Amino acid sequence: MMSEEWPIAAPAADRPVEPARPAGRDRLATVRRDFFLDPAARLSEQERALMTAMLDDLVATIADEIIASLPHGLDAIGGEGHDTLVAALWRRGLLDRPDLVALLLRRADEQRLSATLNLRQAPGRAPLVQRWVADSDGELAACAMTLVIARGRRRDRYGQGRLMFDDLPAEEAVALVHAVAAGLRAPLPDHPAIDRALALGAESLLSRHDEGERIDAMLAGLVRILERVGRLDDALVEDAAAEGEIALLSAVLARRAAVPEALAWDHLVAGGEGRLVLLARLAGLARPTAARLVAELGALTGVSDPVADMARFDRLGTEAVEDARGEWRLPTAFTAAREMLRRG
Repeated sequence: MMSEEWPIAAPAADRPVEPARPAGRDRLATVRRDFFLDPAARLSEQERALMTAMLDDLVATIADEIIASLPHGLDAIGGEGHDTLVAALWRRGLLDRPDLVALLLRRADEQRLSATLNLRQAPGRAPLVQRWVADSDGELAACAMTLVIARGRRRDRYGQGRLMFDDLPAEEAVALVHAVAAGLRAPLPDHPAIDRALALGAESLLSRHDEGERIDAMLAGLVRILERVGRLDDALVEDAAAEGEIALLSAVLARRAAVPEALAWDHLVAGGEGRLVLLARLAGLARPTAARLVAELGALTGVSDPVADMARFDRLGTEAVEDARGEWRLPTAFTAAREMLRRG
């Protein structure tokens, strides 16, 4: 059951629906798709609201940056408000990009899992990453401080998650910035100077995009330091799981398993059917640590029978684990094309 403390976005985060909705058969195609979606895979209202709020905030931030770069005399651009801009991009499908939606979903999953696990913690103890700020290793302390500050910037005034421009992969940043620039352009009269100004504003913003400032890149840097100082052990895995440090836990397990972090994340948050225990075996976790991981996260990530999953953990031999590791390391483009050909 979802915890009451799971953050719910402001009502304005929900996409507005026209009071006079299309009648009967005019809605049938959309209703059929919605009605037969797998209930287990559908977004909850909390997830939908949070993802919508993050997307609205991201688009508004990009629009403001572009507008701020425009020459004097083009102040009227954006005057209709960001809600109108987001609605226009939404209707035209310009926000329906798989990698962008996947990133929004990941942030929603992080917040959902962290909020639930944090309820189990004793009050008064400093969070795991904050404790490293005072570490005797200077590099670890500095990296932890940078991450704490970066996480703070990714919270709005209500404590809900935000998605920053630098968190976008380069390809998504290019597509979204140009879509926002075109959206700002759409309601204005045709004039080459306006097109040039908006295109230059978009390029100026993209020139400042720094994937090194992605929160995931910072986490990866922290994990490398933890490995250097010899702390990438089972105790860290147990602490991260117990304290709801889901993103850190995923990065730690990926590093220990020597597999792509995105695949580790997928097996962590959708851990049923043996996926979570396979990740635990790939990461070389001792059995007690794997059992604790299943106990902490299993009910939240789809593990229906922890005892059966731990039996799977015991049955996984070295050869099967190495075969799985080799499969995970294959290039994504290759495996995607292979699956398409297998389907005929």
